[in-house]
Amino acid sequence: MSGWDQYVTNLTSQGITHAGIFGADGSKWAASPNFPTIDHIKDELSKAFSTQPSGIVVNGEKYIFIRNQDNFVVFRKGADGMVIVKLNQAYIVSVGVNQKPEMLVAATNKIGEYLKNCGY
Repeated sequence: MSGWDQYVTNLTSQGITHAGIFGADGSKWAASPNFPTIDHIKDELSKAFSTQPSGIVVNGEKYIFIRNQDNFVVFRKGADGMVIVKLNQAYIVSVGVNQKPEMLVAATNKIGEYLKNCGY
């Protein structure tokens, strides 16, 4: 278990279905079991924070862009939500099956702020 796993476990213990931490280069630092596949993850994560994001493809399904703020982006596909929080050196991705994005934002952003304050 890497040191990053504790943050993923924290998120999943709060009811988030899948969580992962990925470096800015797309490398996986930690992820929950069965974390969904995001093809071309480096490109998808950086595109999510572009000025005109349209969505992100996860396990072949497109999540539609809902809103963004300075450090996070919210997506939705039917009843499922996704939040990506941008850190200085990495991204935190939370996916919730049958979960509203607002719940994902609160939990993911809290850990994101902590890690940002630690320099990540």
